[in-house]
Amino acid sequence: MKIGILPCQGACNVGAMTNKVALNLVDNETINMVCPLGLPLGIKNIIDMANVNEKHLALNGCPVKCASKALESAGITKYKEITLTSDFDIPKNKNFKDETNINNVEAKVKDVIDEFLLEQKG
Repeated sequence: MKIGILPCQGACNVGAMTNKVALNLVDNETINMVCPLGLPLGIKNIIDMANVNEKHLALNGCPVKCASKALESAGITKYKEITLTSDFDIPKNKNFKDETNINNVEAKVKDVIDEFLLEQKG
């Protein structure tokens, strides 16, 4: 099974954290990074690479949910999403070094990945 992770990578602390968490988990065998900008821009290679994944996880920093919207823009509507501000009560700010609760975020992402893998076996 291939799992695509799409971090929002927004210009704030929670956006930066989504990217850090994704980078820590990508292994390019099972877990792949999906380009968050290429999907809504309609870049064919990026959309094709996103579509090789059987499951997708949108890592949103804030309630705007850019990662989820990017997936939907490419016609990928079945995905799970995590939103750092609401799921972990992390305040959004411009301190890019603020990694409040990043360990909890990474643990939750790992839980979702485990759920995906269990669904495949089930």
